[in-house]
Amino acid sequence: MKSARKQRIYYVALLLIAVALATCSQQSSPFAPAAPTPVKPEIPVEPTPGAPAEPAVRSYPGTKAIEVIVPWPAGGSTDRVSRVAASLLSANLGATVTVMNEAGGQGVSGTVSALSSAADGYTLLGDADGSNAIPEAWGTDVPYKAGERTYICRIASFPWFFAAAPGTGWKSMNDIAEAIRNTPSDIRFGWLGGTAGADCAPAQFIAAMQAHGIDTSAVHMVAFAGGTDLAAAIASGYVDFGCLSVASVASVFETSTLQLISITSRERFPAYPFVATTKEQGWGTVDFMGHVGFSGPDGMSEEAVQVLADAMAEIMAGAEAEQKFREISAIPDYLGPQDFRAYVLSLADTLTAIKIN
Repeated sequence: MKSARKQRIYYVALLLIAVALATCSQQSSPFAPAAPTPVKPEIPVEPTPGAPAEPAVRSYPGTKAIEVIVPWPAGGSTDRVSRVAASLLSANLGATVTVMNEAGGQGVSGTVSALSSAADGYTLLGDADGSNAIPEAWGTDVPYKAGERTYICRIASFPWFFAAAPGTGWKSMNDIAEAIRNTPSDIRFGWLGGTAGADCAPAQFIAAMQAHGIDTSAVHMVAFAGGTDLAAAIASGYVDFGCLSVASVASVFETSTLQLISITSRERFPAYPFVATTKEQGWGTVDFMGHVGFSGPDGMSEEAVQVLADAMAEIMAGAEAEQKFREISAIPDYLGPQDFRAYVLSLADTLTAIKIN
C-alpha cells in the first residue's frame, strides 16, 4: 500500500514539474529580442469644416524695395496721391515703398520708364488720366497703349474747378456760355494742349455748348505747360478762363482774386463749400473727375498684382486712408485690377468722342 501511495505521489510530482516547465517556456527570455510593438495606422486628419485655412507663405515683396515712378513734377495731384499711398502701403506690407518723380515729355518719359521696366512688381507707375486714357484718346505718336500695361488698382479721384479771370465778371457756367455765344472771338481759353486732365472737363463743356447750338470754333485756345502756369494766367487776366486741379487752385487762390465758377464733383467739396457743382448749375454732363492709381509693366507677376491689390483694398477701407487722402483734397475711390482697367479703357473711348480740335 505504501509502495503504491509513493508511486502516485511520484507521478503527481512529475506532472507538476512538467506543467511548471511548460509555463516557463511561454514567457519571454530576458535575453531574447522583444516582440515588435504593433503600429497603429495613421489616419489623415480632415480640416474642420469652416475653419480658416493656413495662410500661404508669400515671397513678394520680401526685403526688396518697391519704387513708384510718377511721370509728373512733385506737388501735383498724381504725386501727392502716390506719396500718401506709398506710405500706407509700406506700413501694410512691411516693405520699403519709395516715390520717384520722372517728369518730362508731358508725362511720356516717366511712363515709358516705368512700363519698360522688369515685370516683377518692384517698379510701378503712379498712373493717372494723363498717362493712360488721355494719351490713348488724344495723343499722337505715343509710345505706349492704355491696354498694354498691368493695372493694379485705382486709388483716388479728385475734382476739377472751372475758374475765370477776375475782370470777366462771370459767376456761373451760364455766364461763360453766353459770352462765348455772343462774342466768341473775344474769349481766350487756357488749356494744357489736350495732354492732361485739365482739358477733359473743358472738352465736356465745349461738347455740351455745341449741343446747345453754341459755336465755339472762334474761341482763342492758349496752351500752357502745366496747371500752375495756367492758374497764374487766369488769375492775372492773361486768359479768361480754364480748368484747374485743387492743387493748382491752392497755389494762387489765397493770394489772388481768382473767380472759382464751378466744380465737377457730385457734391460740393468740403474745402470750397461756396463753389457750386456743375450739375447744380445745369451742366450735369460736365462731370470729369481725375484719377490716380498704380499700374506696372505688361505681364507683371500675378502674385505681385494680388498682393498689392489686396493690400491697397485693405488700406482704402480704413479710417486712416480716408483722413490722409482728404487732407490732400483727394477722394478715396478704390477699384481692383479688372475694374480699373475697364474704367480707363471706357474713359478713353469717351474722351475720343469729345476731342478738342
